[in-house]
Amino acid sequence: MKTPSNTDHLLKPSGLALAIAGCLLSSVLQAQETDVEELDAIEVSADASNSGTTPIDGYAADTTVTGTKTATAITETPQSITTVTADEIKDQNAANLGEVLRYTAGARGETFGFEPRTTFLRIRGFDVATSGIFRDGLKLSNPNFAAGYSLEPYGAERIDVLKGPSSILYGQAGPGGLVNYVSKRPTFDTRREVRVEAGTNELVQGQFDISGAVNDSDTLALRLVGLVRDSETQVDFVDDDRKYLAPSLTWQPTDATRFTVLAHWQYDDTQPSQRYPLQGTLEPNPNGKIPDNRFTGEPGFDNYERRENALGYEFEHIINDQVTVRQNVRNYRNDVDDQTIYTTSLLPDQRTITRARFDSFGRIDGLNVDNQVEIGFNTGAADHTVLVGLDHQDIDVSSRQFFGAASNLDIFEPQYGAAVADAPIFKDDEGELKQTGVYLQDQIRWDRWTLSLGGRYDNARSETLSNLSGTTASRDDEEFSGRAGVTYRFDNGLSPYISYMESFLPTTGTDANGQPFAPETAHQYEVGVKYQPTSRTLVTLAYFDLTREDYLTTNPTSFLSEQKGEARSRGVELEARGQLAMGLELIASYAYTDAEITEASNPVEEGEPLEYTPEHEASLWSKYAFSGGPLHGLSLGAGVRYTGDSNGALFNGPNSQLEVPSVTLVDASITYDIGEVALGLHAQNLLDKDYVGTAFDSSATYGLRREVTGSVTYRF
Repeated sequence: MKTPSNTDHLLKPSGLALAIAGCLLSSVLQAQETDVEELDAIEVSADASNSGTTPIDGYAADTTVTGTKTATAITETPQSITTVTADEIKDQNAANLGEVLRYTAGARGETFGFEPRTTFLRIRGFDVATSGIFRDGLKLSNPNFAAGYSLEPYGAERIDVLKGPSSILYGQAGPGGLVNYVSKRPTFDTRREVRVEAGTNELVQGQFDISGAVNDSDTLALRLVGLVRDSETQVDFVDDDRKYLAPSLTWQPTDATRFTVLAHWQYDDTQPSQRYPLQGTLEPNPNGKIPDNRFTGEPGFDNYERRENALGYEFEHIINDQVTVRQNVRNYRNDVDDQTIYTTSLLPDQRTITRARFDSFGRIDGLNVDNQVEIGFNTGAADHTVLVGLDHQDIDVSSRQFFGAASNLDIFEPQYGAAVADAPIFKDDEGELKQTGVYLQDQIRWDRWTLSLGGRYDNARSETLSNLSGTTASRDDEEFSGRAGVTYRFDNGLSPYISYMESFLPTTGTDANGQPFAPETAHQYEVGVKYQPTSRTLVTLAYFDLTREDYLTTNPTSFLSEQKGEARSRGVELEARGQLAMGLELIASYAYTDAEITEASNPVEEGEPLEYTPEHEASLWSKYAFSGGPLHGLSLGAGVRYTGDSNGALFNGPNSQLEVPSVTLVDASITYDIGEVALGLHAQNLLDKDYVGTAFDSSATYGLRREVTGSVTYRF
């Protein structure tokens, strides 16, 4: 399979997208010329700056772009959405995406506990790590875990969590929802800070954020965000080093036109997470408990390197009071080299582990283009905001994997240095994925009502070449997905809503008859209420009923994949964010999730709970900032997180036989802002709770132990 050059990869689809966008715009303008007398103009009070991407003061957002791809009030969006602001990320000193989501109802970002390599996310019980990570509204693809992403929180202005099926606007996606990382953008006011951190596990980190206009006319602004980290971790021989740089530029020649270039480069150097036998973690072991700092690989061999870069732009032009056009483009690459020696079983002496070697070298080259035309008009007493869009993604992926045996190890008294034998290759694939989607959305506002209707048609083609067998497998998918919802707004800030939404996700492989599998699908009913008495406070309550259909399960007799899987997740999510009183900020969340397997190839799995999905989760975070008097500038923060009992994944049996106990963790922070200088002290798992993160088959993982970080920030 021939891989196009980077230049061809960027220009060819982008030119096609521009042409299509031009056709859409031409059609809209022609329609305006012929029909404008019949429509009453509506007033649009916005400039090219999208309020769904600008900085937020505090913990509560009032506007979202992620939910509708238009700047829409969260209380008018008929779907659950949580926004984690830059203030929350800073106050909790979150170091990765999993930590960012700790206080978000219905989202689980630390599924496997200690995990320095990549982010495993689950929303409403379903995995979104391979199909639900977005950056600035454009998908970061990860077919079959060819690579992995660990987005840098310091570079984010906000992180939106959209819950439930979302294919109407975003195409191929899993049932749980998606996470949209919104990058920091240039500001025309000057902002400059330098921060230095040091802490447990020999952490040393430096970061900076510099932004401002570059000329007197305020038409050009630059921003540069950077971070360098050198750190060990709670596990011996495992580091967590990172280099991150994100330059951006905004050119705004008029209030109606804005062009922003976004780029980033990231390099991660770490080692794999550790899996331990059940005996000595969840279950008793006559030799005692396995230490949570134990390294099960070979020092000098185990390695995980990620090299990631991206370049793209966002263009927006307001043609007149009725029509706005946008185009968002990103070209990105992600290379991951992953080598690990890991535990496979525990011998009868209850101390010697057998091990295996697994190497995975993955590469993803991607191009995303999203063209939009937003049209506003009236029909009688109803105001319409119509969004017409065409998006395209072009993905090239390669994956080479090796697997072989490794020497045994005494896990209680390890002696490292054994020779590592070469491992034979068992996978060498190259693939292409091309997807084009057309979507239409109409937000109809009449009196206190907002009716949201949308539909999308997708066409996708995938092709995979096996270099080992010389065979090529391809498939074509077409799918329609829709969404409908209605919201009613009361004067007191209450906004009840009800909605229905769908998603689809193509699957790979063929059945026993050699026929390709159809895409898996999902649909959800949701009813809830949102309460926003002020712009700095938001309370949401939602009940959802989500069904995932036609996913692949394994036949227990033939061990072949069958498209018989169905799972259902129902629950309630309650979340409150905002300012309770002057200086007092609060985040409170609770999620009840009843998720179970309803159909499977193996009948013993039916009726069992979904793996890694606690039935109950709750959290509370608050921060008080003193104002005036001798304590002026001092802020105190504290949080508590509860994760209920969950079930691990037993690949050949019911999940209820592998229960992971509940855990309650405490976080805290103290900061003192004295003008240009701010001092900080942050702690996670303050009480140093020793706990199991999760379990699967015959293995378990540990959660993060206490980490304490001190910081000095200088603003100038």
